Amino acid sequence: MKPGIAQRKFSPGFTLLEVMIAVVIVGILTAIAYPSYLNHIRRGHQSDAQAQIMEFAAALEAHKAKNFSYAGASVSALAPNLHANGHYSSNLSLANSNQAYTISATPSSALMSGMPTLTLNSSGVASWD
Repeated sequence: MKPGIAQRKFSPGFTLLEVMIAVVIVGILTAIAYPSYLNHIRRGHQSDAQAQIMEFAAALEAHKAKNFSYAGASVSALAPNLHANGHYSSNLSLANSNQAYTISATPSSALMSGMPTLTLNSSGVASWD
């Protein structure tokens, strides 16, 4: 060893530059993946609401078979899952002397902002078709 030259000690660790590069890579991956993840979650909640609307429509048809009209039917009584849905607020509209209905579910949570209102009527026409 030459005098005046410090001997470099080996340190098994990461340099600051390596850590910063890793942080930048993770940040880029997160920026790409997070919106896709949120969209996946939104579509899942929308699919759940659609299934709950279909269950409610089946319960409405059973109610009509027993009572010969949709009168007296309510979301809270016939579709407790749809009524308790935290991401959609639901509504039942009766028409034609209680012989026709329209079920609507409007996004109500901040997560679901920008998603469409879901509707289904007694003719079987759904807004998500």
